[in-house]
Amino acid sequence: MKVKSKPDAQNDPDVQAAVAKVAEALGDTGRILVRESGTEPVIRVMVEAESDEVCEKYVDEVIEVIKAKGHIA
Repeated sequence: MKVKSKPDAQNDPDVQAAVAKVAEALGDTGRILVRESGTEPVIRVMVEAESDEVCEKYVDEVIEVIKAKGHIA
């Protein structure tokens, strides 16, 4: 998703808390990765889980926090 500032979005304490919450919920059944694009003003939110539904649910949760914090460009 396009953001105003990649470091601000990724280092936001609320975003980090949301990522940690998802990682804890996934446990050993999946993983979450949030990283800055090297060439675009974009933060990538990627989740691997047992089903597409679980992936979408957790990606949406993190995106909602990023939006709520006003980081969307």
